[in-house]
Amino acid sequence: MKRNLYLLLSFLILASPIPSFSKSNSFEKEIEKKIECPSSFLANPPVYFYCIYRDYHNHHYDDGIKKAEAALKEVWPLYEKNPKGLIPNSVNKKAKLKDPHLYKVVSDLHMLLGMLLYQKSMNLKDNSSHKIYVKFYDKLQKKGFDFVKTNELMMLYTMKKLFPSNFDSKKRERYKELLKEAGITEKDLDSFNEKVEKASEKLDQQRLSLLKKAVNEFKEAIKTDPNNALAYYQLGNLLSGALSESTPQDSQSAEYYYYKAALLLKKEGDLKGYKEVLRKLEIMNPNSKYLKLLRGKSNV
Repeated sequence: MKRNLYLLLSFLILASPIPSFSKSNSFEKEIEKKIECPSSFLANPPVYFYCIYRDYHNHHYDDGIKKAEAALKEVWPLYEKNPKGLIPNSVNKKAKLKDPHLYKVVSDLHMLLGMLLYQKSMNLKDNSSHKIYVKFYDKLQKKGFDFVKTNELMMLYTMKKLFPSNFDSKKRERYKELLKEAGITEKDLDSFNEKVEKASEKLDQQRLSLLKKAVNEFKEAIKTDPNNALAYYQLGNLLSGALSESTPQDSQSAEYYYYKAALLLKKEGDLKGYKEVLRKLEIMNPNSKYLKLLRGKSNV
């Protein structure tokens, strides 16, 4: 079993692409149980990197964020002293980093942190709104309101607020009947709606804050290592789809970062990754100037 563990870890590399391990294989699940995450990044960087990735893969974003932040804090003094120096313990038995230079390691840590923040923002749960809904609907249920009747009440309320010209006398009478039957007033519905809106706004603010942090981490990764293709790619992903109110500038930036990722992937000989970026660019904007450049009409 120990030999098999070393064989698995021998494939653990940093940089592009991040290693992927099938969760359908019971053997690999057993191996994962045998991997103990080091308390110190510098004690065993290859396995520590794997542990961060495992948190990402298993949706344990908070744990991964803590690990990545702790690793950056630990390695930063060495990086400041000599960015092109080699990180200690880059090879541990048969586990190793693809590139042990400090600037590469710091860049990939920033990139992983950005990925974790990005995914956490996309997976935030609106627990506050859920509680408000449950409390409100429980109250209506006690009055004998099933889903159909509750839906009818809320539809009429929405119509009155948003489309008053379509709110005829027949709808008005039915609306009054439902309010009376439920034992509530329109002010109660207004209050309910305001609470839901506030909870949703708070969640949106949390998500936006995480997205901004993720953007900063990806940009820091690129600043530290301008040849980090995966960091460009991840930043392109974020700007192309994460912001619900994205601007034309966001779209143009996403195209640029995809373009930079494609150039680097092609240079590295990763044709599969290169074609994937081309596909994303084409879906995003078939007329992108960067798509034309990548297809050979020009070169930058």
